Amino acid sequence: MTRPVNIYTLSRIREEYAFNIIKRHQSHKANGAVTRYHEIESLRFLVNALIESGVQVGELDGFYFGYHIPRIGKEFDLLKFTERSCLNIELKSQAVSARQIEEQLQKNAYYLSHLGKETLLFTVETNTLKCWTLDNGCLKETSLDEIVCAVHACNTDHEAQIDDLFKASQYLVSPLFTPDRFIRNEYFLTPMQEHIKSSIMQNLSLPCHCIDGRSGTGKTLLLYDLAAALSRTDHVLLIHYGRLSDEHQMIMDAFDRLTICSSEEELPDLSQYRYILVDEAHRITPALFDQIIHAGGTSIFSCDPDQVLTAGEIKYDIISRIRAVPSVRIHVLSEHIRINKELHTFILCMKNLRHVGEFAMNFPNVDVNYADTTGEAQNMIEYYRERGYVFINCVRTDPEGPYAGFAQDFDPFHVIGQEFDRVVLLMDASFYYDEEGKLQGVPHPNPDYLYPNLFYQSITRVREQLSIVVVNAPELFSQIIRILNQELYGV
Repeated sequence: MTRPVNIYTLSRIREEYAFNIIKRHQSHKANGAVTRYHEIESLRFLVNALIESGVQVGELDGFYFGYHIPRIGKEFDLLKFTERSCLNIELKSQAVSARQIEEQLQKNAYYLSHLGKETLLFTVETNTLKCWTLDNGCLKETSLDEIVCAVHACNTDHEAQIDDLFKASQYLVSPLFTPDRFIRNEYFLTPMQEHIKSSIMQNLSLPCHCIDGRSGTGKTLLLYDLAAALSRTDHVLLIHYGRLSDEHQMIMDAFDRLTICSSEEELPDLSQYRYILVDEAHRITPALFDQIIHAGGTSIFSCDPDQVLTAGEIKYDIISRIRAVPSVRIHVLSEHIRINKELHTFILCMKNLRHVGEFAMNFPNVDVNYADTTGEAQNMIEYYRERGYVFINCVRTDPEGPYAGFAQDFDPFHVIGQEFDRVVLLMDASFYYDEEGKLQGVPHPNPDYLYPNLFYQSITRVREQLSIVVVNAPELFSQIIRILNQELYGV
């Protein structure tokens, strides 16, 4: 639970090591970023100027210093909340361009807008005390007096837990889940996504780029963002693995030079496109890969080594083929932004029970249920569906099989590239854990399919809440519930 601090008392500490100890103690953020000496001095200069302008020490209470929105990576230097307003002050220890200041304040305005409060945004160059604010979204130079007035106006006690105000899911935009927000450009990339985008845009003369990242790292958003940016000047083809949806058509309608096609359908003439982007590239065939590489344009692949679904995909090993392309540039996305830490940890433990005991964590957003019969399981599935959960069925679906009567929302192949706030999954004796604690599966009726891979594809579609229904598999159930209380049970 992050706590606010009094920035006057904090800024009196000038030594870097001591400052960080006190900052972490007062804010209750044990793992916060280290504040460097120039940042400490910048805070001190601002506070001194405010005190000299008549601000009282008590008015400098209630500030959050160096707050990061979890999973997003967005940082604010200073934030303070009242019931009706939010004060944000950004500190610059040296001169930066007006464009950089404006872009930062515009981003801050976006991230704070969902609070429904009056937002007061300022930037201070602390060595000169030059000040800026936003006026109708545009940068305007202002005075320290205006910041002093804002501090006076925000001098009211307000109980607000900042970690409850900022939820990463409020800012996560998916091109296929929220296409309207994507089209209206109502999102920002994380610093890592921005870095990779910049690297690709500056090296478009290279024949091949590859965005390598696990589920939940934001590969698809980055790829679609690149497609939209490149389509402003050139014709772009984006190849989607699987069936196209209405959301794909919405995106194509919004960007004139962007064509999206399915890898399952006949492709257009690739030579007419300057850029060819491929989502879920690890699933395509060698023949399609060769077509793309020899089309003559710049190829940008997005792939996840952990999301290989079938024996055929393992055999094709497209990722190794991409890495073998001469002059290929590999860009690794490593930060999980879609899945919160709780769900990411649970999924990690589901894949391999040896991780149980490594994390002292509760799982309030995970339900694990047991059903003796398929009838009980069906009742549970319907119960969760009525509460907004999406049922992804990754067990066998034979027309005459035990789950023939189940109404499913999706199978693993039709959720590729998609995500859902709430997901419910079914597991039965098709799954088991081996001696090393790894989740395994019996042979699938379709010999090309692999049960653990289908399950992993399904479970990683979740954003907020997850439910598992285990059917008539008591040993599997007893192993899974060990994950739920990692302090009581261990491996």
